Amino acid sequence: MFDLTGSGAKPLQPDDPAHIGGIPLAGRLGTGGMGRVFLGVHEGRYVAVKQVLPSVAGEDQDFVRRFGHELDNLSRLPGEATAPLIASDRDARPPWLATAYVPGLTLSEAVRLHQGPLPAEAVWLLLREAAKGLVPVHDLGMVHRDLKPSNVMLTVEGAMVIDFGVARATEQSQLTRSGMVVGTPAYMAPEQATTRRDLTGAVDVFALGSVIAYAAGGSPPFGEESGPAVLYRIVHEEPDLEAVRALDPTLADLVTACLAKDPEARPTAAELVRRATEHGPFTPPLWPDSFSPDLAEKAAFAANVQEVDPPPPVSVETLNLGKKADPKPPAERRRRVLLAVVPVVIAGGATLAVQLLPHTSDADDPASAAPTFSASAPATPGTDPTGSASPAKSAKDKEKEKAEGEDGEKGAAGDKGDKDEGGNQGDGSGGGANAPVPGTGDKGDGSGGSSSSGGGGGGGGGSGPTEDSDEDAKPPSGAHRYRNGENAKCLAAPFNSPPTTADCNGSGTVWAFRPLSDGSFEIVHESGRSCLTSGPGGILLLSCNQDDSRRWRSAPGGALKSVGTGGCLGMVNGSRITATQCTGSPAQRWTAI
Repeated sequence: MFDLTGSGAKPLQPDDPAHIGGIPLAGRLGTGGMGRVFLGVHEGRYVAVKQVLPSVAGEDQDFVRRFGHELDNLSRLPGEATAPLIASDRDARPPWLATAYVPGLTLSEAVRLHQGPLPAEAVWLLLREAAKGLVPVHDLGMVHRDLKPSNVMLTVEGAMVIDFGVARATEQSQLTRSGMVVGTPAYMAPEQATTRRDLTGAVDVFALGSVIAYAAGGSPPFGEESGPAVLYRIVHEEPDLEAVRALDPTLADLVTACLAKDPEARPTAAELVRRATEHGPFTPPLWPDSFSPDLAEKAAFAANVQEVDPPPPVSVETLNLGKKADPKPPAERRRRVLLAVVPVVIAGGATLAVQLLPHTSDADDPASAAPTFSASAPATPGTDPTGSASPAKSAKDKEKEKAEGEDGEKGAAGDKGDKDEGGNQGDGSGGGANAPVPGTGDKGDGSGGSSSSGGGGGGGGGSGPTEDSDEDAKPPSGAHRYRNGENAKCLAAPFNSPPTTADCNGSGTVWAFRPLSDGSFEIVHESGRSCLTSGPGGILLLSCNQDDSRRWRSAPGGALKSVGTGGCLGMVNGSRITATQCTGSPAQRWTAI
């Protein structure tokens, strides 16, 4: 019999699964309106298995996306930041993930067991440990966005920030819908409460200040309500820190700085670690006697991994016998399958999605100049740009089209678009069918071609730059997909996830080049607010601010060269995107389609 003493889990209920994804389950750690969390055993260690409720996976697409963001973000985070991701299956129905089991208490539970605010030394320890966990998160350009007492775990060794269910990379920190935002009201920063789209790590610092005020004073500094009233106070009023100041004036001053209305005025997580390190404790027992025994009991449970009966093998016969016909028509079944493979995960606690206070962007907001995206999937052979079937081509026609396509591969902006009886045309800016990024081909004569079957004449393109003028080439206008010369897949960032290469018909594959005054350009994602960025953390999507890490220039061979790092955008290991020394290899060639 499995002994759950000290685990914090309750016995499985009759309707609970015995295993998820091959991981045997021992108990239930928690449940909510969106999903359930179970205690499991995987490869000799305890894990927390989060599974979305089937009804949520089928109906709440926003929640499904947040689950996927947790999967993507957890896979990027170092182990010291949070409980590491152990296993997952976003394609399962319903989706699930497993993280390392954290043997501890949430801050909410600890305050309840302590029957009031924690002592000053415990609060300094909490600040130090929580801020330490945020440093690598912010270094990766990510924000947690929902830091609150139930998302901070206290252990015998310190504390850990958990639950990245609504975490985003900073460039992802925009509204899921106009006027909508995700977060917990009492711990939101002003820029969240006013639906500001571009959020930074300062959001987490503000939330951490509120969490520290809760630990030191027993309640959040702007009140515990969950509606518009608390949001108004966060934006317009000062926090109530009397209890914190009575406990420790130095701590109160630091919390006041964390709660500054201006994000730029708040300290960074790294600065908070340095300040908190000046205070103890540093040796066990770290926490008050009121709940230290509970932490010790949980640690003892985690140290002794028990066995759980493995799930029974499922035979082919069993699968066939249990399979039932799907009454849905084929189109509906396909829609459900596509929804199931959209990423998913569990956001614990009272998370709110409401229409909030209006926010007006500044007139000089770079996002206001974002290009308009309108691009269809790559045309199917035998169709014209309107989707109508074109006349069948003879072998001679196909040879002619192939030759003209090769000309287009050589041409850059302004190459001649030759006549094509099949309805394809030169556009005066790309040369032929598919053209590499600007500045990689021969000089064109600027004349657009025409089509005898309704394709229309190409506009005058002007002279295309030669290789010698690659870095001053004019970027292509409009929105395009960019196919890699190595694997024939397209540059992609579905759901604003880290850039990769994927099927050209997939989501997140449309990009626009936004020219800058110095001749370089930004590569803007189809979301309209994020730019391809080359920095120490690799290739990411971050908010567009025109610094060198976001600037690109054309390079020979259809390459894209980072102004910030000097490396060329390329594909490695099948799909991963990076910027390395420019070699002219096919992996660094990008063709607009």
